[in-house]
Amino acid sequence: MASWTRLDPTCVDLTNFDLSQIDQVAGAVSQRAVDLAKDAAYVTVGLGLLSYQRIQVRRRELERSLRR
Repeated sequence: MASWTRLDPTCVDLTNFDLSQIDQVAGAVSQRAVDLAKDAAYVTVGLGLLSYQRIQVRRRELERSLRR
């Protein structure tokens, strides 16, 4: 078995391990996820409103055609 495949966790030195960059990246990723969720919600509401308006126009056209 190769020597690099064995890892002794007691020999790993983490005293100079900097997690501040990981926090910054995680914050940026989570903010991007929030922004994408907001955009998706806005698009969904917008499409719903456009669909509702289209239905109203078609309903009015049908009423006009039935009156004649």
